[in-house]
This record gives sequence, structure tokens and C-alpha cells, in this order.
Amino acid sequence: SPPTHLGFIIHCAAGWPPITILHHRIALDMTQLLISHDPFLAGNSARPWREQGLWPAEWIRCAGASAPLVMAFRLAFTAAAAGEARLHVTADERYELFLDGERIGRGPERGDPYNWFYQTYAVPLAPGEHTLAARVWALGELAAEYQMSVQPGFLLAAEGAWGDLLSTGRAPWQVQRLDGYEFLSPAPCHWRDHRVRIDGRRYPWGAERGLGDAGWLAAERGEPGVGRLIDWSFYRQHRLQPGTLPPQMARPHAVGQVRFAAPAAAWDTLTAAVFAVDHDPRLAQAWQELVAGPGQVLVVPASSRQRVIFDLQDYACVYPQIELSGGAGGRLRLSWAEALRHQPDPWSADKGHRDEIEGKYFAGLADEFMPDGGERRVFEPLWWQAGRYIELVIETGPQPLTVHALRLVETRYPLEFEGAFECSDARLGEILPLLVRGLQVDAHDAYFDTPYYEEHMYAGDTRLECLVTYVMTRDDRLPRKALRLFDASRLPSGFTQSRYPCRVTQVIPAWSLWWIGMLHEYAFWRSDPAFVRSLLPGMRATLQAFAAHIDAEGLLTAPEGWNNLDWVTEWDDEGGVPPDGLHAASGPLNWQLVYTLALAADLEDLLGAREQALYNRRLARKLAGQALAAFWDPARSLLADDTAHTAFSEHSQALALLSDYYLGGLLLPEQGAFIALGLLHEPNLARASYHFMHYLFEAYRLLGEGEAIVERMGWWHTRMVQRGLKTPLERLEPSRSDCHAWSSHPLYHYFATLLGIRPGLPGFASVEISPLLGPLQSAEGRLVHPAGGEIVASLHRTAQGLSGHITLPPGLPGVLNVNGERIQLTAGKNEF
Repeated sequence: SPPTHLGFIIHCAAGWPPITILHHRIALDMTQLLISHDPFLAGNSARPWREQGLWPAEWIRCAGASAPLVMAFRLAFTAAAAGEARLHVTADERYELFLDGERIGRGPERGDPYNWFYQTYAVPLAPGEHTLAARVWALGELAAEYQMSVQPGFLLAAEGAWGDLLSTGRAPWQVQRLDGYEFLSPAPCHWRDHRVRIDGRRYPWGAERGLGDAGWLAAERGEPGVGRLIDWSFYRQHRLQPGTLPPQMARPHAVGQVRFAAPAAAWDTLTAAVFAVDHDPRLAQAWQELVAGPGQVLVVPASSRQRVIFDLQDYACVYPQIELSGGAGGRLRLSWAEALRHQPDPWSADKGHRDEIEGKYFAGLADEFMPDGGERRVFEPLWWQAGRYIELVIETGPQPLTVHALRLVETRYPLEFEGAFECSDARLGEILPLLVRGLQVDAHDAYFDTPYYEEHMYAGDTRLECLVTYVMTRDDRLPRKALRLFDASRLPSGFTQSRYPCRVTQVIPAWSLWWIGMLHEYAFWRSDPAFVRSLLPGMRATLQAFAAHIDAEGLLTAPEGWNNLDWVTEWDDEGGVPPDGLHAASGPLNWQLVYTLALAADLEDLLGAREQALYNRRLARKLAGQALAAFWDPARSLLADDTAHTAFSEHSQALALLSDYYLGGLLLPEQGAFIALGLLHEPNLARASYHFMHYLFEAYRLLGEGEAIVERMGWWHTRMVQRGLKTPLERLEPSRSDCHAWSSHPLYHYFATLLGIRPGLPGFASVEISPLLGPLQSAEGRLVHPAGGEIVASLHRTAQGLSGHITLPPGLPGVLNVNGERIQLTAGKNEF
């Protein structure tokens, strides 16, 4: 190009948005050269190039390919000397990264186009020949609803001297479309990814790891990666952000116990009930030996069918692998279920005792594999499966099939319970593993409502999952990511989306308010006021959205959206919407807004926005006054759910008590007393389901009713543990989902309510301990503190009251409210 053109490029890159650069391929190529040398673009300024406009790498893809598709990318290169390559990697939609045939990572974290995450790998390289490879897939409309997309592709940017050698768009990367994949409906889990059928006769074995000579073409170069949106085309670009989470767990998981093995009459086993009389103990033993350890093989004869059901004996999320030889002309189906059902219907929630399989039906989410006859072929789906039970159906053709291994690799967020809790009620100890496991399998690169049916991050679920996280671990990266993404989900109306990331927009107004509660709790349980302050503008916008739905009578009237509050039996016909929540003023929704306005006012005060806090409190008091006038029923001395006073629930009473606690003086003393009596003894209230019981427990705490809390916690034992559940239910039986971590919240209350350990000041800068043992004779626990150390409480009941000791970590002041006294606590052991 003429020197003047080159000069224009330099001027453009240094001072103006590069609109023209993006329009001309030759100019774009020259810009890539400049990125290597210009100090601003090379990352020598205050911000690295990852946070600036253009990255020194381009997206690459398979020319002319569109979703759904699976691609392989590879780059053969020579490392002149030993060193460590720092790689930033992402894809649209998902990738696996390999170096010299070994998987080194998966990604990216789920996000949205404006928050498209990349992972960073520090890869040691020996001198000599190497191959980087990636398997990338994009399912488009067949992907899970949470999966957002801009355009399928792959991006790898290497730091420093490795850039020219390894980065996509600069190094000679190759691509091929991986044949042999078909996509199967995930029904009844319509919200999840389509599953796969892999035809081994068409699959280019080893290509995903960069092997083979056939089918490779030069990858098509596309747009540069961008860390900031800098021109008019922002709406069709990924705004690249560094990943916020550690790598997901990847460790072996036992296949468990063979519960049933028999010849299968047909390939379709949905209507074939499981009966012990059909069980073949010798076949079961052969399969048990295969999965017990290496060195065993199992041969399935030609022209035969087998059906095997494994019980993992726990709930798990895993990547399954099955290694096969021979078997050309045959097929396998690997299906997953949370439990077997009494009816041959995937939608049936009639499951009975979860340990039992006799006379039941296996309706599962399946992947299928078709062997090509080759040796040691390893079949694996693109995405993990979830549940407790596995059904393997094998149908052989003219060749026998040799099974070398069935392996499971557990995947989830690396979340472990770092504390401890024990008490005199053995039931609560037996519930604890179920509560912990529920959160673990619902925590991945986002929180989930359920890993089996949806993989959606819902705000109502996430608020409670965050609370459980705070008492389990110091790690708060998932709560921070959740708060950010829900803030990013906000619509022009001001409401946040109920579930996010998600390409299908859904608004549940109550869930927008739970997000504000989530932010309030973060401000107390963790210390980052700048982070909380950054989310206040979004909080204010959400509250203004609700203010727009307050009618002339001063009541909140049916906010736009699905006004679900809880899966209450009496509300099922309206989709969990409380009375009058569709088109009029609903009592529970009004009290939820009052309660949330009080929390928002608290946050504004904490961060110095006094005027905004006063505004929120004035609005809350005005709304509460109108709600009392509209919903107080003097005949029953309770708050009604509707203005006609035909329906009453625990929800209205609990939310009114919480509102009164945070604002003070909303209820007359006699009203508060009557509500308390009704909440404890009125038999004709619509009862909270597991999710909303958290707010019920919070109300019981205000009333000092520890006995009522422990009594209701007993439901987790009688209705879950005693029915063979390994994770907590979504709702009262019959329950669609056997794993909903919103029902793990009793673990939070073990510490925050029974032991009574809660932050006394924002940022957990002090601790306030108010035990509420109820019927318990003793309780003790260790709670990790985010600044380090542990809070240890050991309590036991005596004739004179509670005795015991509290141990605080260095630098943490505290107060103990016990036996009618307020005792100042100091670091170290405090006996009382």
C-alpha cells in the first residue's frame, strides 16, 4: 500500500474507532502487524490488550458451516525452546482444548454476548513438535435455552512471543467439520441441550485431537476478538471478558452397583418394567466386575440385546465414556434418570421411594452410539449427564462387541463443605449430606435450578443458593457472577429476567425482587462495598419498574410478567401465582415489595445514599399502609391474599412480619400478635413449599419459634431422606425434579438461625450470635469466616438456660445474645 495508506492506519488505530479497518481485508491484515509493535496495542499501556479494543487474534470457523455442527481445529507448530505459553481461549458455543492429544480444558463459561468469557491457560511446552487442537460445537436452536450465541467459531490468542506462532487468524490453523453426529430431542428436558447419536462409521476418529491427514482445510478467518465494543457493529460481536471461575471439577466417579441385568426383548425399553424375576445374576456380576476396575472386559455376543441398570448410589453430574472394540452393525443407548417411575411416562412425577426399582419404568435422557468395528473406540457425548440411575441398552449385529470400560468423570463447581454442624437431633444430621449434595450438583459455571431438567439460573433459586454457599465456603465467585449476570439481564422495562443467561426472555417480577435481596445479603456476608455500589443503579431501575405498577389506590397491581411466587398446591392451577396475582392486587406480592424496599433502603444507607434510602422507606410505608387497609381481615385477624378476603396463606403473614422487622411500626402490636398466632396455629392457611419455607423460617426466627423451625425441617427427613432422596426436592410430592438446590436452605439456617451466627455489620466486620435451639438439647458448628479463620459455637441446654463457648478468629468482634443477656465477645474462646 502507499505510505499514506499506512499512515492512515496508524492514525486510526491510535486515535479513532477503526471503522474503515474493519471494512478492508488488507487494512485489517496490516493492523494485525501493527498490534505486535505499537506500544498501545501491544499491551504496554495501563490496560492489557485483552481489555482494549482489538485483540491480536481473529475468530476462525469452518467456511459455509452453520449450526448445528461440530468442528475440529488444529495447529501443528514447533517450539524452538522450552517455555510457557499463556493462551486465552474461547468459542461460540463450546469447546474442548487439547495439546498433543491430551485434553487440557473445557469452556467457555456461560455468559451472554456482552459478557462472553474466555479461559486462560498457562501451558508448559518442551522444545520440538506439538499440536494444539480443539473440538468446538454450536447447536443453535437445538442448544439448551441458557446457551446464547453470536456466530459459531473459535478464538485463541497467545501472549508475547507465542502470538504469531499460535494465535488464530495469524498462525495457519486448520479445520474440518466432524461428521457422524446426529442430535436427539431431550424431551422431557426441553430446556437442555439436544443429546447426541454418534455414528462411529462416519466419525473421523482422532480428528478432535488433531490427528489424521484427510479432511483438513485452512480455517476461514473472521473478525478480530474485541475486549471493548468500539464501533457500530457491536451488536454482532462477542465482548470478551476474562473467566471469573476456576476450572470445573474433573475427577473419576464410581459407576456404582448393578441393580438389574437381563436380555432385552426390544431396543425400546420404556414400557418394559423392571422385575427381579427377569434379573440375571451372572450377567450382573460380569458387568459389576467390568466397572469395578481396569483389566476386565465383557463380550456381548453377536445378534443379541442386553439391558443393564446401574445405581450410582448418589446424585452426580458426569461425562460418561464407554470404550469398545468390534460390534460393527450394532448400537448402544446410555440413558440417565433421577429415579425410576411407576408409569411408563417421562412426564410422570409418581416415583415413590427412590431406592426402589421393582415394577418401575426407566424413562431417561439418552445418548446413542453406533460402533464401526474399530479397536478401542471411546464414545462420549458432548455434554454431561445428570442423575442417579444409568440404563445401558446394547443391541449387537453380526459382530460381537467387546466392552473394555465404562467410565464416569464427575463435573461441577469445585465446591466443598468447609465447616461442620452437629446437634442432638439425629434427623438434622442425616439431612445434612442431602443439603450439601444438592448445592454441589446445582453449582457449575452458574447456579442451576435443576441439573437434570433445565440448567437455568433463576434468581429465586440463586438467592437461596448464595446463602448456602456463604455458610459452606469462603469462595464467593459464583455469587458475584450471578449478581452481575442478573444485572446484565435487565430489560428496558426495568425488570430483570427471571433466568439468565437465556436466549428466551422470561420475566417473573418476584424474581427481580429476590435479586435485590441477594445483593443485600452479599453486602453483609462479604466485604466489597465497591462491587455492591456498582449494582445500585440496576437495583433502583428495578424498583422503579415496580413503582410504575402501583395503581391509583396505592397498591401494586399485577406487574407485567409471570407472577409466580411459590409452587403452592392451592395455586397450581395459576402456575404458582398467588390469588389476584394475574390481573389485580395480590397480598403476597404487595408485601414482598414492601419487604424488598426496606432491604433496598438498608443498602442505600450503608453506601451513603441517604435521600434514596428515605425515598424507599417512604414508598414502603405508604404501600404497607394501603396493603393493611386492603388485606387485613378483622374477622380472622390475619392478612388475606386477595382484596375479597377469600384466601389466606403463610406467605402474606411471613412477608408482613419481615417487612415490619426491617421498617418498624408497620403493624400494630395486636396485629403482629395475631399474625404470629395464625402463622403457628391456623390450619387453613395455604402452606409454603420448600422454596418459600426459607422466608417462613426467617419469620419464625423473628418470633423466637425455634421449635416450629425444627418441626418443619423434619419434612426434609420424612419426605426426602426416608424416601431415598440424595438431593432435595423441587416441591412437595409429586415433584418433577429430585434435585433443586433452593431446597438446600436448611443448611443456611443450621448456622444462621439455630446457632444464630449472622453478620453484625456489613462485610461481616462483626458477628452477632443469637441462638435459637428450639427443642434441641445441644448444637455445635464451625462456620468459615470470609476474612480467614472460623467461628466456632458449642451450645448445650441446662436447667438455667444455655451454656457453652464461642470462639472467634483474630480481629473479629462480636456479641452473643443468650439467656436474656447481651455479652461482648472477643477474639479467641469465650465461655458462658
